[in-house]
Amino acid sequence: MTDEASYGLPRPTVEDAREAVYRVHGGDGPRVWDQLVRTAGDSTLERLLPAMQSADPTTRLCALALQIRVTAHSQLTAAYTTVRS
Repeated sequence: MTDEASYGLPRPTVEDAREAVYRVHGGDGPRVWDQLVRTAGDSTLERLLPAMQSADPTTRLCALALQIRVTAHSQLTAAYTTVRS
């Protein structure tokens, strides 16, 4: 159940991260995103989050929001698994 919605909360995706970067950076979003992917060396959320966390302040806030969502999803998934077993 790692990618499914736990209690209605879907796990954040790379697409969510890209959309957030594009939204907060406006016309500069594609350039910032490309730089993040290059810095991460991969386009997985697990690699992108640290790159986002070490970027500019606005991108760091996006990373924090996404990390909160990832943590909430993980905790809700664990709770769901416990309740269902």
